[in-house]
Amino acid sequence: MNKCFGFLLMLLPVAVLAGKQENRKSFFLNLAKLEFEAAKENVIAEPDRLMRFEMLQLTEILYYEGQKERTYFKLSNKKPTDSQDIELSLIRALNAGYVNLFYERSKSDAYKYFYQAYQLAKELDSPVLLKASLLAFFKYYNFEVAQISDSYKVQLDHFESLKEDYIDGVWLTLYKMIFYSKVPMSLGKLDSRYYELAKSLDEFENHLNQKSPVLTHIFYEKAIKFEIEADLKNCNKYLKKVIEQAKEYPFLKDEKFSSYMKLMIVETKKNEFKVAQDYLTKARKEINLADTLRSNYYLNLYSSFSFYAPQKIYDSAFFLLKKAYYQEFQLDFRRNTLEVKKLNAELKTQEKENTNLRLRENRTWLISALVGVALLFLTSYFAYTDQRSKNRIQTKDKEVQAMKLEKVLNDQEILGIDAMIEGQEKERQRISNDLHDNLGSVLATLKLHFQNIKARKDRKEFDQDVLLQKMDDLLEEAYQKVRSIAHAANVGVNAKEGLLPAIKNFASKVSIIDKLMIEVEEHGMDKRLENSLEITIFRIIQELITNIIKHAHATEVIIHLTHYEDTINLMVEDNGIGFDISLIRPQNSMGLYSIQKRIEILGGRVTIDSIPQKGTTVIIDIPLS
Repeated sequence: MNKCFGFLLMLLPVAVLAGKQENRKSFFLNLAKLEFEAAKENVIAEPDRLMRFEMLQLTEILYYEGQKERTYFKLSNKKPTDSQDIELSLIRALNAGYVNLFYERSKSDAYKYFYQAYQLAKELDSPVLLKASLLAFFKYYNFEVAQISDSYKVQLDHFESLKEDYIDGVWLTLYKMIFYSKVPMSLGKLDSRYYELAKSLDEFENHLNQKSPVLTHIFYEKAIKFEIEADLKNCNKYLKKVIEQAKEYPFLKDEKFSSYMKLMIVETKKNEFKVAQDYLTKARKEINLADTLRSNYYLNLYSSFSFYAPQKIYDSAFFLLKKAYYQEFQLDFRRNTLEVKKLNAELKTQEKENTNLRLRENRTWLISALVGVALLFLTSYFAYTDQRSKNRIQTKDKEVQAMKLEKVLNDQEILGIDAMIEGQEKERQRISNDLHDNLGSVLATLKLHFQNIKARKDRKEFDQDVLLQKMDDLLEEAYQKVRSIAHAANVGVNAKEGLLPAIKNFASKVSIIDKLMIEVEEHGMDKRLENSLEITIFRIIQELITNIIKHAHATEVIIHLTHYEDTINLMVEDNGIGFDISLIRPQNSMGLYSIQKRIEILGGRVTIDSIPQKGTTVIIDIPLS
C-alpha cells in the first residue's frame, strides 16, 4: 500500500506538468481560432503568475490589433531567471513584436522580435510555439514585405510540415492565397496554385462554426477570387458577408475597411455614385488605426481613380492622387527598411550560432582540465567534511532560535494588524459620529454643570468636595476617551483619494520587511468608482489579507485590480501553504463565506483556486452595470 502511494506521489508532478502544457496548447489553439474569450479561460487556469500576465497581454494585443491606446499594454523588460522560462521569453518576444507591428509607424523591430520567438521555439522543439511564431511571421509579411519578396516561403513550408489541426489547414490555405495573389501582375499572370487552393474555401465555409470570426477571412478571400474572375455579383455578395461577419470586432477592422472600399469601386463602375459615396463614408470610419498610412493610401488612391475621376471632379481627384503618391513613397521606404531589419536580424542570429559552435569546440579541452583540477581538490574535501558537519549543526541551532524569535515577532505584528483592520466602514462611521456629536457634547455639558454646582454652593462638607472632585476627574477622562475613540474609528477609504491609494496605503502598512511583502498591480483604474463599491472592495481586500496573515504563512502577496469594460476584476494571490477548497463551510470559514455572499448580492462571482503547499488565488468579478 505504501509503495503504491509513493508511486502516485511520484506521478503527481508529471500530471501537473502535463495539465499545464495541455492548457497552454489549448490557449494557442483558441488564439488561432480567434476565440479570445476561450483563450482568457486558459489564462485564468494558468498556474504561473508571470506566464498568466504575458498570456493575457498576448490575448488582448491580438484582440484589439492596434485599435486600443498603446498605453493600455505594459511590456515587461524583466529577464527570466532560469532555463525553464524560455517559454516566458518567447511569449514576451511575441508581445513586443505585435506591439511594434500594430503601434510603431516604421514597424522596424517587429521582425526582430518575431525572429527571436521563432529561434526560442526551435530551441524548445515545440510544434505549438513554432506555429504561433510562424503565424506572427505571416501577419508581418501580410503588412508589407510579401509584396516585394518571397521571404515567406521558408516559413510557409515549415508551417505546412507542422500542420495537425483543422485550423492549421485553414490558415495555411488563406496565407498561401494571400501571398500568391500579392504578386504584381507586371511579373506575370497569377500563380496557378491560387485557383487550386481556392477550391478549399467552400469546404471551409461549410465546416467552420457559422459564428466563427475566421469565416470573415474565408469570405474575404472568396470575394477577392470572384473579383479576379470578374464575377461582380458574387464578389458583392461575399463583401457584404465579410462586413456582416466582422461585426464590431477590432481585429477584423482591416477586412471591413477593404470590403467597403471594394464595394465603392463596384458601385462606381455601375454609375451608382450615391451608393458609392455611402460606402466611401463607411470606409473612412473603419480606417485601421494599426496602419493609418496604408489605409489612407488606399483611401486616397481609390477615391481619386475610382470615385472622383469617373465623375469628372478632376480637382479633388488630382489632389487625392498627389497625397496617395506621397504616401506610396513612404510605404516604399518602410518596406525597404523592414527588409533591411529582417536581414540584420537573421545575420545576427547566424553570427550567434557560429560563436556558439566555437564555444562548444573549446569546451572539450576545458572540461578535461577541470576534471584534473577536481581530482586534486577531492582529497582536500574529505579533510574538512567533519568540521563542516559541526558548523552545520551550529547553524541549525541558530536557525531554530531565529525561527522562535520570528514567531514571536509575527504574533505581535498579527495582533496589531488584526486590531487595525477589523470592523466595517459604515458601522465605524456611525459610532464615530454618535460618540463625537452626541455623547461627547453631553459629557462636556455635564462637566460644566458639576463645576457650576461646585462654584455656587455656600457650604460644603469635606466628603462632598472629595466626591465632586472624583466625579470631575472621571468626566474629564470619559470625555478624552470619547474623543480618542471617535478619531480612531474614522479610518478607511478617503473620499478624496479613492480606492487605489487606500489599498496601496493599506498594503504598505501591513507589509513586513523580510516576512510579508504585499504588491499592488492595477490596470485601467484611472477613474473613480461609486463610493459604496470602493468601500466594499476595500473591506474584501482587508478580509482576504487578514486570512492570509492568520492562516497562509505566506511571504508574498500580489493584489491585482483591473477595470475591464463594465467589470471590475480583483485577484489576490499568495505563496502560502494553501488549503483544500472542498473543506470550506460557513461555520468554519466565515470570512470567505461572507465575501461570497457580498459579491453574490452585487451580481458578481468568486473563484477560489488553492493547491496545498503551492498557494492560493482568489478571483472576484464584479459587474458595474
